[in-house]
Amino acid sequence: MTGRTENHISGGVFFSTVIQGQTVKVTFPDRPDPALAGLPRQSATFVGRHSQLEKILTALAPAAPAETAGTVAVSGLTGTGKTELVLQAAHRALKEENWFPGGVLFVDLHGYDAKRKVSPKRALGTLLRALGIPPEHIPPRAEERAHVYRSALSTLAAAGKRILVVLDDVPATDKIRLLLPSDGTTITLLSSRHSVAELDALTLNLRELPADEGRELLGSAVHTARPEDTRVTAETGEADRLVALCGGLPLALRILASLLVDVPTRPLSRLCQDLDDAHSRLSVLSREKRAVTAAFELSYRRLTEDQAKVFRLISLLPGPDFSTESLAHLYGESAKETERLLQDLARRHLVEPREPYGRWQQHSLVRLYSWEQLRSCNDSWSEGLVRLLVHFHEKTTLACETLLAPAIRHPAENSSFPGRTAALQWLESERRALAAAAICVHEVGDDLMCVALAVPVSKFLMVMRYPEDARRVLTVGIRSSRRRGDGIREAALLSSLGVVLRDMRKLRKSVRAHRRAIKICKSLKKNHALADALNNLGLSLHDQRKFSRAVAAHTEASKLSKRAGDQDGVARALSNIGETLNELGRTEEASRALRKATKVFRKQGNLRGYAQALGSLATVTRNHGKVEHAMALHKRALAITDGLMIPHERAVELSNFAGTLTAAGEFEAALTAQQEALDIFRRLKDRRNEAMTLGNMAQARREQGKWHKAVRLHTLAMEAFLEGKDDHSLATELTHLSRTLLRQGCNTEALENLELAAELFHQFGDSERSAKTLGLADRVRRRTGAGLRPVESRM
Repeated sequence: MTGRTENHISGGVFFSTVIQGQTVKVTFPDRPDPALAGLPRQSATFVGRHSQLEKILTALAPAAPAETAGTVAVSGLTGTGKTELVLQAAHRALKEENWFPGGVLFVDLHGYDAKRKVSPKRALGTLLRALGIPPEHIPPRAEERAHVYRSALSTLAAAGKRILVVLDDVPATDKIRLLLPSDGTTITLLSSRHSVAELDALTLNLRELPADEGRELLGSAVHTARPEDTRVTAETGEADRLVALCGGLPLALRILASLLVDVPTRPLSRLCQDLDDAHSRLSVLSREKRAVTAAFELSYRRLTEDQAKVFRLISLLPGPDFSTESLAHLYGESAKETERLLQDLARRHLVEPREPYGRWQQHSLVRLYSWEQLRSCNDSWSEGLVRLLVHFHEKTTLACETLLAPAIRHPAENSSFPGRTAALQWLESERRALAAAAICVHEVGDDLMCVALAVPVSKFLMVMRYPEDARRVLTVGIRSSRRRGDGIREAALLSSLGVVLRDMRKLRKSVRAHRRAIKICKSLKKNHALADALNNLGLSLHDQRKFSRAVAAHTEASKLSKRAGDQDGVARALSNIGETLNELGRTEEASRALRKATKVFRKQGNLRGYAQALGSLATVTRNHGKVEHAMALHKRALAITDGLMIPHERAVELSNFAGTLTAAGEFEAALTAQQEALDIFRRLKDRRNEAMTLGNMAQARREQGKWHKAVRLHTLAMEAFLEGKDDHSLATELTHLSRTLLRQGCNTEALENLELAAELFHQFGDSERSAKTLGLADRVRRRTGAGLRPVESRM
């Protein structure tokens, strides 16, 4: 090769010292400049990014709106496929007729690679030579080169030779503006790991691929190399696991595809096993000179000392996301300083902001990398971790007291939570981090902190109906209590576990947990805790339809609470007694118990308990035939400020209110209330209450004479009861469906459902309901045999 660049030009546009040739023959120097290599080819396995690609092409089109930015910037974490998206867009744009008749200029600036980095000044020299400017006419200073560069692009655009400028891996520097055209016609398409918001560009931030697109990328890459390879399509479950373990990062998925191609006999399940160990995952995600770690390293090296320290500490934060406040406690600096550093990291896409404002998330592989860096340096972080855990305990306790405390609170001026809404919002945002923290400290053997966290965290998770999270936290809390010999905490957590198991419809396990708690409380002679455990046992016995035993448990709990001076405990027990007596048909007694409960709750200032007891009293009043009075009680319960603030509790009351509206003949109002309740139950994934609500909606439709809609709703309710393994409720719903079918004249189908319901009642041990259902079935059978008109059942 020669040491100079020679240009031979034929036919073209001439402008002062700048020449654009229609045909340019270039003899490269020993060290060719990046732009002279042309536009790299795009991958044949490009997947997803459809909306981003469409936005880019819309901006590149000659007919783009006048307000469209002259620069399109694709930014994001390394490995998200920024360069590939830019190349795909550039190649497609070049194929469009009359979009870029002047061609394309491409420069890889290697912005984060210290050895290969191309300065804006050198890049301008490269671009000018690619445009045909003789070396002797290229100015020495960067600003002067930029002037000539822009003039050249402007002249070419005016002559119908519009050019697309593609800049890859742009560094974080203000001098990058020198590479941007200024004529308003020429378009620049660039990629960067760093936010480039200051460029007034159309900015597209790339994130990880969703599961389906990640699987498609993995399969496409393997299929391209080995068309006969069917492992990805044959092992879709394992393929999805691989995508999840890689966090949907395209670079990691392409490396995995190469590893699969290397060894055609390697099953995806084996690769999943290799990636399962978080400590070795990054080492697995490498092949030859291509590695996820190497890509992260280029970004990490450019951080300041403070930025790098915060980046490393993030790996210690529990949960999938975190708050500025939590990191500030861990870091040991003010929230303001911590936020500044987080914003620095966010501009480099090493963390991503999340909703609500003040929360952040780090890609799973980046977090593993930050953990590796933490282990390899000499950071002192133990004191910071203690500060964080103490902060979690203290603030969770305060939030739960604010949200659930029985008495009306008047928060101090410096309180973190001015009211229940603020407390609930904080607990919801930190929910996963709090649960993860409790589990992590148990695993490292810090039993004291585990128990301290498990008590308030599990309380919130139970109330807000996160049963799986609550079960996990309670399980580790019980184990840590047992290891510490803390019987009273073990009993309290066992009883709470019983409540969670009841919500999960694991009633036998629930009763066993309560009995273990009761045994411990009796051995320690802790009557207050014993009262709570007995009250919770009564709830499980109620759901087992062992109503008499449930009343006995609640009654004993009421007596113990009264002796202990716990008026709130007395009211809870009375409320539960009232609900159970209502199931037994003893409405007068139920009403008396519930009226007492409402008085105590109101006197104690417990608006939450008061609202719930009012709702229960309304249901009993309706069953006693006083529908108008019941409606007034429901409305009072729903109107109490800060009363039914917990979504699940509000949904239960809405559903009960709808039942009263149905009894009053206000069917549309009932359906509206039921729909609101249904939406909440579905959001909370409470299938049992969802089923009950669907069944109640079916009854309203039946009363309206809308048979087909009623049958459909009954069917949906039965599917949910069946999924929840609630045979008694399923049997009840079958009898309700039979009533609807009888009204339609579908006697045979109704008979089949009644016989099935009777069998389910028998298996459950409810002989009375079984006999009653069989009696109705006999009447239907006789009438069907006589060919009489449809019969209306009376259950």
